[in-house]
Amino acid sequence: MNLSNLEQREAVSRTLYTGFAPIQIIAVNPNVDKLKSILNSEDVKEPQYVGEENTRLDFWYVNHPQFNTELKGKFSIWVSNKLRESATGKKQYIDSFARTVWSEDVTLIDSKTSHWADSVRPDKKTIREAKEGEEMIYNLLKSYGNLNPQKQMLVLDSWDALVKGNGSELEEFFKFFNKDMAGVRVLLGVKDGKYQDVYTRRILGLYNKITERINQEISGEYGYKSFYNDSFEFQKFDPSSIPSDEVEVTESDMFATEGSSSSSPTTTNTADDDPFSGF
Repeated sequence: MNLSNLEQREAVSRTLYTGFAPIQIIAVNPNVDKLKSILNSEDVKEPQYVGEENTRLDFWYVNHPQFNTELKGKFSIWVSNKLRESATGKKQYIDSFARTVWSEDVTLIDSKTSHWADSVRPDKKTIREAKEGEEMIYNLLKSYGNLNPQKQMLVLDSWDALVKGNGSELEEFFKFFNKDMAGVRVLLGVKDGKYQDVYTRRILGLYNKITERINQEISGEYGYKSFYNDSFEFQKFDPSSIPSDEVEVTESDMFATEGSSSSSPTTTNTADDDPFSGF
């Protein structure tokens, strides 16, 4: 074998970013043919979305049309038909307006929420135990469409279809709102020093303020673990800015979406004045 004449694949170089960026979602769990189109490549494997215990929903995004920096990637949310329960035995409940509450039992919800405002108090007629991933999915939909369900219910036609890996209903939702220039802002980070990452636990509407509560959630002990340069400002990732002891190289998807095991910065700054101030 003549090793010096072997043909190698062309190296792919990606610019990575940190901070909040406005995006639009263009596909949910695309099949292999659509993935080839998104990635502009024939070197794409058939995606496997359904696992033994849960299902991965891949949300493929691009930069918002009013944002000057070109972005393309994905983030993932896991769903299942299992009921959501905390480590202490509390159950999560959700109503048909996507309002949630944690409680030891459904009979205790009335007293627990009696002092809540009507706009956030769960509806007694439609309250039920929530399934894994439901809160994150509905929060994403509310942020994306700038929705505030009060009289009109917000309920997907088929949760079971999602659990089977069918993202067509969600994709239809995003396509509908994309026509009106809708979208969300996501916090981008860098995993293992080389993979673009997205913090999925807090996805903001385009014009939502970054409150102190959000700040503490992201930067706190249980917050975002990927490197985001100690800042919410959108900026290019500089590899020299990440401490060497935070980089743990692992086998991973190029578009990895889970947080790394590195420590999280503890101070941040907001970037609310203009959500479309890209490069």
